[in-house]
Amino acid sequence: MTQTTPIRNLTDIQLRKEQLRTTIDQSGEKVATLWHDLTTVKPSADKGEMVTGIISKGIMAFDVAMVATKLYRRYGSLFKKKKRW
Repeated sequence: MTQTTPIRNLTDIQLRKEQLRTTIDQSGEKVATLWHDLTTVKPSADKGEMVTGIISKGIMAFDVAMVATKLYRRYGSLFKKKKRW
């Protein structure tokens, strides 16, 4: 926790607000940079890496399909229409 000076007037509030805004902006830029690094596709250097990437993505797609099937079987009754008599 950071120590802050006591707020005595409107000028103190405005100064603190500006400090917080710059901190938030810096954090936002850092998060944007990290997100960009995570989501950009890096070109593969050779065919081995390309094949490994394709296999990895295929296994991930299969895993997503299996989890979706499992969830649908377990909780599918929540999404089915109920019969009206």
